[in-house]
Amino acid sequence: MFKLICPFVMCCTFGFSQSINFDQLGKEKWVRYNGGISANAVYYDGNANRQDFTYYLTGNLNFNLAGLYNVPLSFTYSNQDFNFPNPFKFNRLSLHPSYKWATAHIGDVSMTFSPYTLSGHQFTGGGIELNPEGKFHISAMYGRFLKATEYNPEEPRALTAYKRIGYGMKTAYDFDFMKLGVILFKANDDENSLGNPFPVELGLTPKDNAVLSFESEFLLLDKAQIRIEYAISGVTEDTRLTDAPASNGLLSFLLKENISTNYYNALNASFSYPAGNGTVGAGYERIDSEYKTLGAYYFNNDLENITLNASQTLFNNKVNLSVNAGLQQDNLDNAKTSDQQRIVSAVTLNYTASERLGINAGYSNFQSYTNIRDQFDYINQVGEFDNIDTLNYRQISQNANLGMNYIIKKTENKQHNTNLNLVYQNSNNQQEGQSIEGGNNTFYNGMAGYTLGYPKQNLTVTLAANTSYNTIGATDNSLTVGPTLAIGKQFFEKQLRTHLSTSYNTSYANGRQQNNIYNFRLGSNYALLKKHNLSLNFLALFRNSTLNTGRDLTITFGYSYAFDNFKLNLETRARSPRANPLGISENTLSFRYRNVTYSGTIPELNRQLSNVFQSSQFADIPQFKKNHLTILLALVKEQNQEQAYKENAITFLKELYSFQDFLTTYNDALYAVIQKIKFDMRKIDLTLENSFVETKVKVDEHPLNKKDGEIEASEEEKSTFKALLEEREERLQKLVGHRWMQRIFTEFNSIDVVQQPDGYLKDFKRQASVRSFEIYDESRDVNELKDYLENGIIDFYYKKSLGHVNPDDFELRYINKN
Repeated sequence: MFKLICPFVMCCTFGFSQSINFDQLGKEKWVRYNGGISANAVYYDGNANRQDFTYYLTGNLNFNLAGLYNVPLSFTYSNQDFNFPNPFKFNRLSLHPSYKWATAHIGDVSMTFSPYTLSGHQFTGGGIELNPEGKFHISAMYGRFLKATEYNPEEPRALTAYKRIGYGMKTAYDFDFMKLGVILFKANDDENSLGNPFPVELGLTPKDNAVLSFESEFLLLDKAQIRIEYAISGVTEDTRLTDAPASNGLLSFLLKENISTNYYNALNASFSYPAGNGTVGAGYERIDSEYKTLGAYYFNNDLENITLNASQTLFNNKVNLSVNAGLQQDNLDNAKTSDQQRIVSAVTLNYTASERLGINAGYSNFQSYTNIRDQFDYINQVGEFDNIDTLNYRQISQNANLGMNYIIKKTENKQHNTNLNLVYQNSNNQQEGQSIEGGNNTFYNGMAGYTLGYPKQNLTVTLAANTSYNTIGATDNSLTVGPTLAIGKQFFEKQLRTHLSTSYNTSYANGRQQNNIYNFRLGSNYALLKKHNLSLNFLALFRNSTLNTGRDLTITFGYSYAFDNFKLNLETRARSPRANPLGISENTLSFRYRNVTYSGTIPELNRQLSNVFQSSQFADIPQFKKNHLTILLALVKEQNQEQAYKENAITFLKELYSFQDFLTTYNDALYAVIQKIKFDMRKIDLTLENSFVETKVKVDEHPLNKKDGEIEASEEEKSTFKALLEEREERLQKLVGHRWMQRIFTEFNSIDVVQQPDGYLKDFKRQASVRSFEIYDESRDVNELKDYLENGIIDFYYKKSLGHVNPDDFELRYINKN
């Protein structure tokens, strides 16, 4: 039953979800609403078994109250129906209020404690997460996991289920030298929740489950990171049984035990160690056969995994190399009639040869061994050594790929680049050490392409050739080859995007031609007034083969509309306009923006907008933005028609408030950057120390560094030694500056330090705000903003450290100084 749940949950088409943050109370407009609707229609004419005409409509509408409470609504409608009785709730209503470090989950929600306890299972109830700045963290939940669903003999796809209730708690404490956590999860079925009888063949029984898990994370030798989780799960398969178990288990105080009760174990441990410019690591996972938890939809069990991994950056970051290897086996309790082992190894390489040339390559080897223990062989064998390995089965799969991309030329007017991709795959099925008939298959695929681009004309042209060659066993083979031509063009300032492609391929089997396929694709996408989007796609495919000849035609049309704070005109009577002698309308206009009403004649509204623009609230807007706003305000004042005036006024106000809106994004991005830097500091600290020590050793071993008197040296040698001394001092300065910055950043543990900064952080935030706003205002890319802030804050604090640290006051942390 659990295997069926995930697809059903993914098919959910109607839901509500609320996220409330009481910190924002009173800071936002009381009511906002936005959403969108889309319609798609598909016409098909061909030989495939599908409907000639299909359509579907989707829409969503979200109401936001005071910036705190979201009520999103969505719907989907098509000319197909997939509904049938089931124990899972598709319609969802959920609230997620939060205040500082406390977050609650109310309604139809899901939470995750760990993979072996509670892992993403939806429930109807409540939960809470408390993550204060201290060392103690706690999460808890209670709710209904499944609703009672009666057996329906008229619907074969219907699922029958008992009502299931569960609760759980996760706690963790940081002892500085290690983190320890405990998880407890309990769920059980209500055996009285079903009234109607159901067939025994369903195998449905009321279950009871309790899981206890221990987690730990710590550093070994201040560098190696180790994580461990051990979980024990007790499951009573049928709570209706009354026979007592042979002995009580560890969780008997929570579990309703009887003869159907079993206990299962799971262990997961990982090790990671920084080495050079990368890491090495290992992992071990063991999950007992039949391990399960009612807090997860589906669970892999009866497996033991051993993994090794390493990654390294070489040659001034030009080469990235990673190696992974693993061994997996099942049948841990020797209860199956076959054993299986899998060996996986993989190597990936990325090489940036230059700004124009990039190369990537990879290789993986997957081997699977199965020892089938046929019971008749055991029954009928005469001697102890009969039938050894006669049913041993081995499967070997290999994959290799090579890709290259080369930019031939790149200018403002024209761009040329080529790419090449090669793929090799092989699978070999063996029995008794020999390949079985048809068991050795090999696949080769190659693609070469050339792209010509004209950036100013928004035009790209691509010509590519593809070939695939496949061998099956020792005698059969197939070949497919063909070219592809694709053209992309944008019109009307990129509002209309079009693409045209055509390809032809022909296939051969054992040297004889089998079919020819030609396809033609034409597509377009048009953005109208920023909120409307129209798309039209056409595909024609013509097939000519030795068995049949046919064609397929598919036409797809789509329309979507997005709205934001739309207004409904509920007035039933139109007002007669009055005009003054100058021709300017004296109508009284009224509109609202961000909970502020603007009302009056056009001259009066002009004065209101000017006063808002000049108010102290917007005094910190960067000058470049003020210049842009001045132009927008002037454009507003040129309007004398009601609708045009309102549209331009709203545009001006949106741009006016955009800097204030940006401050929230700015704070969030800066805090995220600080946390990322804190996370990277340990690895960077090791790199900086190694870099300094390497240079210091060179200086110490240099002949000119001897203390026993002057030695003869050329001017070139003296110059080299001087440069080496300067390099040593520079690397030492970077090391001690980094450690000074590290001590400061350790205290930045909440977003409050960014929202209300002081000291150097306040100076940096004020200094970087203008350029940050320019970057975000141009691209609306938070990642680009974070990149700028990360580089800027590191450079800022490094310069500040020059006047606050003593380069001689340091100690080596990672290297034996003796």
